[in-house]
This record gives sequence, C-alpha cells and structure tokens, in this order.
Amino acid sequence: MSTDLSKEKERLRQYLNPSIRGPNTDAILESLADGSCHLIDNVEAINDQLYIVTAAGKYLDQRMADRDLTRPENVGLDDEVFRQIGIEVANRKQVRDLIHKILEFIYDDDFTRATSISNEFEPYQLNDGDTLILQFDDEDPVEVVFNSSQFSSIASATAQEVADAITKEIRRQGRRGSARSRDDGLGEFVQLISQTNGPSSTIKVLGGPAQNELRFPQIRPTTGDPLTEWTLTLVSGGSIRATWTGGPNPSIGRTRKGDYVNIFGGAFSVNNQGTYTITKVQGGLINNAFVEFENVNGTPQITLQGTADAILFYNPFRSTLSQKTVFAAAYQTENRILEVFLPATTKVVRRERQGAAHLHESGASTIDDLGPYVFDTSKPYLIGEEECLTTIKVDSSTERIVEVDDSSNFPDAEGDLIFGFGTSLEEGPVSYIARPSSNTLLIDPSYRFKNVHEIGTDIALVSQNFAYNVKQDASDYPFYGTDIVSGRVYAEDLIKLVSATGINVIITILYPNDIGLGKWGKSDISEKRYVWGEDAGVTLFERED
Repeated sequence: MSTDLSKEKERLRQYLNPSIRGPNTDAILESLADGSCHLIDNVEAINDQLYIVTAAGKYLDQRMADRDLTRPENVGLDDEVFRQIGIEVANRKQVRDLIHKILEFIYDDDFTRATSISNEFEPYQLNDGDTLILQFDDEDPVEVVFNSSQFSSIASATAQEVADAITKEIRRQGRRGSARSRDDGLGEFVQLISQTNGPSSTIKVLGGPAQNELRFPQIRPTTGDPLTEWTLTLVSGGSIRATWTGGPNPSIGRTRKGDYVNIFGGAFSVNNQGTYTITKVQGGLINNAFVEFENVNGTPQITLQGTADAILFYNPFRSTLSQKTVFAAAYQTENRILEVFLPATTKVVRRERQGAAHLHESGASTIDDLGPYVFDTSKPYLIGEEECLTTIKVDSSTERIVEVDDSSNFPDAEGDLIFGFGTSLEEGPVSYIARPSSNTLLIDPSYRFKNVHEIGTDIALVSQNFAYNVKQDASDYPFYGTDIVSGRVYAEDLIKLVSATGINVIITILYPNDIGLGKWGKSDISEKRYVWGEDAGVTLFERED
C-alpha cells in the first residue's frame, strides 16, 4: 500500500517553525514528502520480502530455501499454497499432523477429509423450524435449525442457502464442521465436510425432518406408501411399537437395529412425530412385522401413512476418509512406521489462463475468454484472418484461375496462400499474383499443385513468411500439457523431508479405476484392471473396495 502523501507532508511540517508558511513552503514540503513516500514504500516492500508470511515470487523462494524447501517446476504451485506449506513446516509439532496439513494444501480437502453429499438436488422444500442432526468426528451431535429468514423462499431453498445455514449454525454453537454447495454437472447439491484431516475425520447424519428432503446417506429401501396402515402401541421401557396392520407392505425387514426412523407425516399425532432410534426389528407378514423405537412421549394410534415420505427409515451411515476410492492420509500402523496414501494426481496444477490448458464453451476466443492456442513453430509462415473456400476441384491440371466463394477480403496484389491448412492435404505456400474478381484468385503460372483439393477446401492468406516466436511469458496463451504427476512427486519429497529421523515412511499411490486404461470400468471386458509397479519403495496399485 502506498504511503499517504498528505500524512507524510504533515509529518515533515512538525519539524518547521509554525510561522514558516506559504505556497513556496508547501511546494518544498510536497517535494520532500513525495521522495520520502517512495523511500518508505521501498523500505516496506523490501521488509515484506524478508519473511515467509509476506514474501512473494522469487523472494518467497529464497525464504523457503532457507528452510530447505524449494518450489517445484512445472507444477503451478502458487505463492499462497507454497507459503502455507512453509509456515506449517516452520511451526511443525507432530509429524503426522504436519503431513496431513501438507496433503491438504496439495490435494485439497475433498481428498483429506471425510465428506457426505445429499442425494437430492436443489431446490429443497423445507419448512420453518425444520432440523437436521449432524455428528462430526464422533463428537456430540449438533442440531441445525432452519428458519425462513435464512432463505429467499424456504419452500424452494437452494443448495447454497442450505449449506450457508448449516455452516453458520455450527459456527454459532462453537462446533466443528461445515457445508458447501457442489455441482458435478447434474445440478446443485449440499456437501457436508469435516474440519479434521486424516483417518479420524468422520461424518454422520442422525435425523431431523430436513433429512427427508436432503437424503444424506443412507436411506433404507423400504416401500411404505400412503395406504400403508400402521398401528402404534406402547411397550415397556418408554418405547413405541409400530406394526404393519394394513395396506401395501412397507418392507420393515430391510431396517436394522440401530437405524433411526423419521416420522413427520401429518397423519401421525404430534407426540409420535420425530426422529427415533430403532431398538428392535421384526420383518414378516401383515400384523406380524414391526419396529420398536425409543419415544417416551409416544401415544397409541392407528393411522394410514398418508404420504410416501411420512415415515422413512435411515441407516446412520458413518462417512470416513478411507471409504473414498482415493484419499490422502497418513496412518501409523506400527511403532515408528508411517503409511501414507496418495492419490495419483493432485489439485496443485496451473489454474490461471497463462501457463495451463482449459476447456471452453464452443466459439472463438474473446478478450475475456482467451486461448489456449496451439502454435506449430515448424511451419515457416503464419496465416492471417483472410480466408475463402474453393468452388472448383483444384489439382495438377488446374490453370491459373482458381474459383472461390468470396475473395474480396484478399489484397489485389502478390501474396502467398495455404490450401487445406491443418489437414493431411495441406499445401503451400502457393504464390498468387492478383485477385481478378471477388470470386477468383490468379495463381503464379510456374506453380503446379501436388495434392487434389476438393470443392470446399479452405484457402488461407499467409500473413508473414517466417515462423512465429511464441512469447515465453505465456501472454500468447499457448496450449500447455499440464504435468499431473509432478505435484504428487513433490508431495512425496516433502513428506520424506519433514519425517522425523528413524520413522520409516511407506508411500502407497492410489489410482481410482481403469477409466482410460481399459474399456471404461467394465470389469468383465476391461483390457487392464490393475495399475501396479514398484519404484524406490513406492507401491502403485488400483484400490479395490
């Protein structure tokens, strides 16, 4: 931030006699203040480069080199991520915790923390006062209450609104955990995420009416419908027995002891509504199949279910990090042995437009949506924007005149042409002499065509007769092949660097599946079902669940 000129001027005035005033004095003070500002800014800028927390670019590299950390080439590790790694290494306490922080910086929290996603897409039809009971990292459950004021329309809540409401309530209660909105291409949904890195990271959803809308894992595949009849009776110990006594079979036998039931249908009395833990299950025929659950305030009742989701059963599924196909974590399996699992690819690749390849919507690049561009520096010419299409077949027998659809944007002067640019029949430069009309081009009579160019072949005008020199600062937005392996290799090197003396680190690389190797996940016909190998003690394999 630049130093305030007016403040510096006032500071200098403090050293003058108050009687010394006037435009000449002000001019001298402003001149001195301007120079002082530049000096102060330079001093502050230099001072910033002396510390990891403020250094940038090559100066950050120098500060990190003091701690034996170097920034890898061709990875795209930006200053912020590199700085955070340096801070964690400098302040390291336990080796395993440090490794988990390094993995988070390089792989992102999707690979280093437990997550749980809703199985329904937005919008969500919530009601004022609906709750969602969550448990993070096996700590005490936290109840999130949704209020109408948190949404534009609570009856049509967006995934972002729901995620924000969950996170804010967790923070208000001083608890750990969060939520965010995600979209994998089919629509927005809610993702819960633990705040803990590594194997101790867990998530459970334990009920609440909002669970019926969001459907976090896992709902039991029961089959009750509006005409299913339930008879609720009191049993000893403050429990309720819900027996199937009429209508379609609800398939109670698919539930298990320890599951929870969500009863929020309007057909059930208020005392019977809520989330309850199932203590006993018996499947079977009508008047025989039942579930029992804890509800000290429950009342006897006989009622039709009323709606398809009036009573639903859930398995309180415990989401952990190791359940993922690929994950990044360290496990201490034995004394002085640390086993580290790494996904094959990392998030630490170039994301900015310069220095990376990106997929864009169809259509030409614009000033706000540049590149990437592919440069063929082996060609001793460049083509311009001028182009047209042939309206006749062009081959070795073609005379001097080539008929085209529209050559009006070509100069009526000598130049060079490329026929079929970018195709296997590309030919040129072909010299032309003039443009007799807007539908013809006059070819140099000494030239004989080598290839056959069918009607509709593209003709491009050569703009310069020498190869293009691609700018090395990436401002031309050239196409880059991003090295997805370097980030992982850097992670391996960092882990080995920070590991304490005497600790044996075993690194295992996880590959997700055979996509791209065989026949797209079809295990019965895939050409390759396993990725394996061994190099310098690093084992590579495809994980099986």
